[in-house]
Amino acid sequence: MSNTHEFQHCIPAAKIGREASKTRFEADARQCALLAKRYGILSVDSLTGEAELVRESDGMTIAVKGHFAAEVTQACVTTLEPVKDSIEEDFEGWFLDESQAKSFKKARKMKTDSDSDEPFGGDEDEETMMPAEMEDPEPVINGMVDVGELVAQYLSLALDPYPKSEKALAEGPIGDDSPPEKTSPFDVLKQLKT
Repeated sequence: MSNTHEFQHCIPAAKIGREASKTRFEADARQCALLAKRYGILSVDSLTGEAELVRESDGMTIAVKGHFAAEVTQACVTTLEPVKDSIEEDFEGWFLDESQAKSFKKARKMKTDSDSDEPFGGDEDEETMMPAEMEDPEPVINGMVDVGELVAQYLSLALDPYPKSEKALAEGPIGDDSPPEKTSPFDVLKQLKT
């Protein structure tokens, strides 16, 4: 697989079954530097985590869920001083393994061979809610599920968009945010009285 992403942790889709399998990942120094460049931040000091992968009952969808921890350094938006941050997040995603797709003829045969009258095991009137990601899963590319890129996307969303240093927080907001004083036309008369 070509190196198209800054952080890759690829799992062969063929090895993912209906029983959950776990994997651990850790970005090396080069990958951390590439991620920092991608995000436009000073540095990604570490990125580690673990994920659980399982093939859904349809045989084509692969569900991924896990947890990651990262140490990052960003520039303060007011002083440009380095601001360190620790990020811990859960993540989830779905991938579509089109190599496991069944022809319409085979799917129809499986439906008629099954014991259930319901092809999907539910009541026709019952609605099933799906997360948006499940409706449009990521493709399995070259037979691989790239957990690393999924984590990289979640990390980008977890970054503080306006990091502030301790100094900037202590100084408070820049400029005077108080509303202007209202003057009354009678203020001039008050001054004449004295």
